[in-house]
Amino acid sequence: MDKNNGLGLFKSLAYSSGNLGTLLISQLMVMWLVFFYTAAEGKAYAAVLLVGYAIFFGRIVDAIADPIVGYFSDKSRSRLGRRIPFIAVGTPFLGLSWVLLFYPPAADEAVINVLYLAAVTGFFWIFFTIVVAPYLALLPEIVSSHRQRINLATYQAYFGILGLFIAFLGSGYLIEHFGFRIMAIAMGAITFLSFCAPVLFIRETPWSAAKEVDLSFTSAVSQCFRNKPFLYYVLGFSFFAMMGLSVVTAGVPFIVTVLMKAPVAWAGYALGIMLGVSFLFFPVINYSAKRWGKRVVFAAILLLMSICFFLLATIGKLPLPPFYHGLFLIALAGIPVSGIFVLANPLLADIIDRDEAATGFRREAIYFGARGLIEKTAIGFSALSLTQLLHGFGKTIEEPLGVTLIGVVAGIIAFIGFLIFRRYPLEK
Repeated sequence: MDKNNGLGLFKSLAYSSGNLGTLLISQLMVMWLVFFYTAAEGKAYAAVLLVGYAIFFGRIVDAIADPIVGYFSDKSRSRLGRRIPFIAVGTPFLGLSWVLLFYPPAADEAVINVLYLAAVTGFFWIFFTIVVAPYLALLPEIVSSHRQRINLATYQAYFGILGLFIAFLGSGYLIEHFGFRIMAIAMGAITFLSFCAPVLFIRETPWSAAKEVDLSFTSAVSQCFRNKPFLYYVLGFSFFAMMGLSVVTAGVPFIVTVLMKAPVAWAGYALGIMLGVSFLFFPVINYSAKRWGKRVVFAAILLLMSICFFLLATIGKLPLPPFYHGLFLIALAGIPVSGIFVLANPLLADIIDRDEAATGFRREAIYFGARGLIEKTAIGFSALSLTQLLHGFGKTIEEPLGVTLIGVVAGIIAFIGFLIFRRYPLEK
């Protein structure tokens, strides 16, 4: 492949199909895990407070794994490349660990379920990192120009939206008709299949001296965080904005059932509508980024995200039908989500180019791993924040304050992310 001449349509689609599984399974984790262990099937497998700590533990394991996997991927000399072998080996274990999450050992609320959740969540996120960090690191390696990266990222976004449609609409339907375990098996199989195309059809350029990364692990990680554009990007977007988005995503089942007073299946349907809006705005984001630059557009979508989250707290507080009011606000959030799908990875690719110019090393995977370290820590804190809110202020129709506060807390967090990202220095 000549990355200066592009991949061609078939290989672009083959590579991008992996993003279907990436977003499918990761967002299912965020959306359903707290609800399954605390409120699904008419019972609880564990106390809501302890579930938050268990998920947080898994995310910390995940965060630590990200830079480690990225480092070893960058240093790999496999004849199949630095990325593809990780994807091929990790994918079966990723699907298996996902399914096991929905088979807690005790049938009722018990501490053993909390320990089981913490352990299996940790294994799940390790294998997720083994697959996804090298997969994402392929993008800046196989295409190089500003326009090519936005176009390839847009293809990824389309597949990501498809994955999320399957996740939100399909999971709601499967849970309603067949239960959580059948849903888990079906979604695990789809995730496995989505990573087959990149493994089968993408061929990396052979190893050469230009790919040699002669840095220790600590030096490689520390140089990432000394890269000023990366620091503003990773704190503004990966930590604060992603924390706010994850609080809302995990909180949607509670928003739907408590504030909107709808069946839980509507959590998936509502997020599916949000994704439809996001899908419609992909061409707008693509054009805007080429016209005004990724930095300006991304800052705008972070600000809009915080506003959308604040408005969620008004559900049931205005003279509007709560169901349609909530549905509209969740759909509105699809606009900033569209910007994240299209621009997050091309922004990081630009940062990696700057690092190569400064250090002489091409280190895609360690940067995606370092981003994962921050992003997964943030998502862990989001689970902790949500469960603390629900535990302290209520999660039922009779005591809804904890659910109402989801929008307020997420809006504040996302706004902090916007303020930080405003200082991002790369203009293109």
